[in-house]
Amino acid sequence: MWRLRKCLRSTSVAVIVAVGAVALGACESDSANSGSTSTAPASLSVDSALAAQLPARIRESGQLLIATDVPYEPIIASQGGKYVGFDADVATALGQLLGVTPVFRTTAFSTIIAGVQDGTYDTGLRGIFDTLARERRVDLVSYFSAGTQWAQPTGKHVDPNNACGLRVAVSAGTVQATVEIPAKSQACTTVGEKAITAVPFDSIDAAVAGLEAGKADAISADSPAIAFAVHKSHDALALAGDIFDTEPYALPVAKNSPLGPTLRDAVQRLIDSGEMRRIARKWGLEDGLIKQSTINTAIS
Repeated sequence: MWRLRKCLRSTSVAVIVAVGAVALGACESDSANSGSTSTAPASLSVDSALAAQLPARIRESGQLLIATDVPYEPIIASQGGKYVGFDADVATALGQLLGVTPVFRTTAFSTIIAGVQDGTYDTGLRGIFDTLARERRVDLVSYFSAGTQWAQPTGKHVDPNNACGLRVAVSAGTVQATVEIPAKSQACTTVGEKAITAVPFDSIDAAVAGLEAGKADAISADSPAIAFAVHKSHDALALAGDIFDTEPYALPVAKNSPLGPTLRDAVQRLIDSGEMRRIARKWGLEDGLIKQSTINTAIS
């Protein structure tokens, strides 16, 4: 389980910064090349039995089409026509294990699930939480665990559990925009307090910029992205409260597709072999490691 909480302010952020400053520092303004693949981590041997379970179209094309939305550091970003970050390395490892090339396609985050659902993409990687709402549209294969966290302008005192009347920046289509803020806002109005206003942006970078420009009072996003955003702000932003609502990150696949069990078994191989831990350590994300990959195990 992803557990940074108090240590997030020191140890884990320091690790993310140490790695990310080199690997991600030049990525902030890059636009992704729609046909680019990810950078290669270690070289893994093809698992012939797993590769044989892939849908025929993927086997024949030799490509796994993956929808993403960049940047979302340290999860994924683009650099020099390549994709870097935790999810990019996971994609590369899965591709090596299955004997296919992971090919990323950049799209808006809010369209990833629909694109997988209609067959435009085989799967998606961009810190996608497994939720009950998403499970009604696609199957979700877990590979990591993260949570939600808030940030605020330095010097402010925002309480994520008492935010009635505030404006909160979010990325459009995320669980924070579609589940968390609406639920908290309704709780406010139920007791006669002012609603929380969700201020949607197209990306995490735009949401952070909006917060810094005074368009919002706080920002809510996935905990790894918030930690990285706070670091990049050079003390302009600070964490607000602890991590909460921990859920699995998952790879979406079309409902009842054989790709789901194949990816689950491939992820489990990466977990059991220690490769997933090696990738997580590289990006300072070991606290988010899981022991077992599952399909459709959302709790909310």
